[in-house]
Amino acid sequence: MKKLFFKILGFLVLATVIGPIVFFFMVLKGFFGELPSDKELQNIHHLEASIVLDANGNSLGKFYVQDRSAVGYDAISPKLINALIATEDQRFFFHQGIDLRSLGRVVVKTILLQKGSSGGGSTLTQQLVKNLFPRKNYTAFYYPINKMREIIIAYNLEQVYTKQELLELYLNTVSFGEDVYGIESASERYFNVSAQKLNQQQAAVLVGMLKATTSYNPVRHPEASLSRRNIVLAQMVKQEMLTKTECDSLQALGLETDYQQPKGTLAPYFLATIRKKASSFLEEYNSAHETDLSLRKSGIKIYTTLDADMQRYAEQAMLTHMQKLQTIFDKHWNGTLWAKNKKLLQKELDKIAKGRTEAELKKATEMRVFAWPNATNKAMSPLDSLKHHLEQLQVGFLAMQPSNGAIKAWVGGINYTYYPYDHVAEKAKRQVGSTFKPLVYATALENNVSPCTYFKAEQKSFETKEGNWKTGNDHGNYEGKYSMEGALEESVNTVAVNLLNEVGIATTINQAQKMGINSAMPKVPSLALGVASISIQEMVAAYCTFVNGGYKVRPHAILRIEDKDGNVLYEYKEKAKTRALSAKTAAQMTKLLEGVVEDGTGKSIRTKYKLINPMGGKTGTTQGNADGWFMAITPHLVSGTWVGGIYPAIRFRDTSLGQGATMALPIWAGFYQQLNANKDFNYYTQSSFKSMPQNWADELDCDPFKEEFNLRKWLFPNRKSKGKKDLNKKKNNTDGILKKIGKWFKKE
Repeated sequence: MKKLFFKILGFLVLATVIGPIVFFFMVLKGFFGELPSDKELQNIHHLEASIVLDANGNSLGKFYVQDRSAVGYDAISPKLINALIATEDQRFFFHQGIDLRSLGRVVVKTILLQKGSSGGGSTLTQQLVKNLFPRKNYTAFYYPINKMREIIIAYNLEQVYTKQELLELYLNTVSFGEDVYGIESASERYFNVSAQKLNQQQAAVLVGMLKATTSYNPVRHPEASLSRRNIVLAQMVKQEMLTKTECDSLQALGLETDYQQPKGTLAPYFLATIRKKASSFLEEYNSAHETDLSLRKSGIKIYTTLDADMQRYAEQAMLTHMQKLQTIFDKHWNGTLWAKNKKLLQKELDKIAKGRTEAELKKATEMRVFAWPNATNKAMSPLDSLKHHLEQLQVGFLAMQPSNGAIKAWVGGINYTYYPYDHVAEKAKRQVGSTFKPLVYATALENNVSPCTYFKAEQKSFETKEGNWKTGNDHGNYEGKYSMEGALEESVNTVAVNLLNEVGIATTINQAQKMGINSAMPKVPSLALGVASISIQEMVAAYCTFVNGGYKVRPHAILRIEDKDGNVLYEYKEKAKTRALSAKTAAQMTKLLEGVVEDGTGKSIRTKYKLINPMGGKTGTTQGNADGWFMAITPHLVSGTWVGGIYPAIRFRDTSLGQGATMALPIWAGFYQQLNANKDFNYYTQSSFKSMPQNWADELDCDPFKEEFNLRKWLFPNRKSKGKKDLNKKKNNTDGILKKIGKWFKKE
């Protein structure tokens, strides 16, 4: 037994010694993927940024490793170099990329205990490796393999570059939060000085940010940044780079920044999407072709469908309207929003508390917050800052060519820096309200329901899993009968629900899917009112089928990807067209949507915004005014606009303020007014919808509304009805039923 024990012990000791050596050579020899060659390491200074181009060849943005404001070692303040060494890598000038003392701690915590947050083990050279060569996913062995790769590459880098060159590379590639890369850009963004002119406390703030760029952002989290700055200064004392007296005097100073508002980047949400899609494509391409192309290093060219001028017009229209709308929203609630939404506020507060006391969360400090028209510095408590952040209304806007699904303009939110969530992304879904109704009407037309069939506006009850359900109409009016034209123009809820019930919920869902709706749609009568949560991309694609003759389109943004030598790596190939609607239904739906703009809920396009172009559209408003929509169609451009709060509870209480015609439609109107002013867009603005055959048009030729025979009204013609809306003001049915009966009795 004793002999067996020593055998096992000897085996374990041998495995402990040999195991790491074998593991090291496996990584070194590329068993887990090739390591960068010496040539690649020598060419780091020659990395080429990838560029994104619009449909006309204009530059939209670049993806890169090194900041375009790269500076040499001599142009960086020695105060910052000292702060960096004292805090991040005290033995930097004495090791060869590997700090054996720190490595021992990492071996125990990271490799043996599989703890990725052990920290403190990476030298500056290893951190540079992580910036240049991002970690790869090795599933269960993620940390040990990546750590060993970084150690080997760091050692190789030390053989190629001097210590000063390594520091220069590191400080030109490291992130300082927001969209800032490199020490020069960080110095200019946060302090409005060059990296060479940083004073000691400023240098300490920037070095302190490296631990957590968001948490220690001096503008957004000044208290945390100040505390971290003082830790950096204390570290400098330990390394004899500052005296205790100097440190005390610097720590006594308050935190001062001179934040420079970043210049607005055109289409930031779009670029973020392109970055993700292009990175994913290159990963697959590299795997299939055994290449090592990088979006940030290989000079890739990405040609997109976006039109820079259209994008600029869309962003300007959004900014103009949303600033006005937010002012109205703030006055509407007048500080009482959170009294009505205490649970939501508490839930969000719990997310940011991070162990802080209630008093700390209510203590005001100077911070930078989003505001219209520009972000501003303001003394606010974390609690008030959270309220302010949540109170800002959000937006999504997408414009697409109906012929092929090419995306021409993409506005994912009000400000990418403060609100990076993209409301145009495929995953961003909200209830669509009455903008779903045209899909119900299209289904009816596809199933041989005549557009001149008259549907009663009466309420009906429907049995659902939740019990008995019935919908209501605006103004509480349930009289009369509507043709499809009249019901769509007035957005009559009861008609839409009754029509959905007649053609079938399953049939309608199937039709919507044919048109490009991939989101889940509940099998309930209220589907007709847009209770389904659907993305803007899906809705715009579905409306494209009305304009293009009934064909399904695939929304796409990337036309072509080339390497730096012009070799085509990817090219968009349009698939064979799939019919989603008959040409007749598409043409008739286009005409019905034109009626909404002429005489229905979208008529402010004509009356207020004075747009006379051929166009149609549909407004949408969800329960409680949580979402406002406007879908617009023109011969060569289909657009979708959504406006609402971060959460549905953040909304207007008054429908006149919260409806789609008020919240969303003005953005599209402002966008199109700018297109009209530019003759280069005459193709979009001056074209007309294709005319339909006369027999199809004849099927639409009927009054939009008919009153039903009312005995009481016939007996008492002079009695005024209370609060009844004139729903037939477009086409006054002078030869209606009552008049005909009256004339008949008179003749008798």
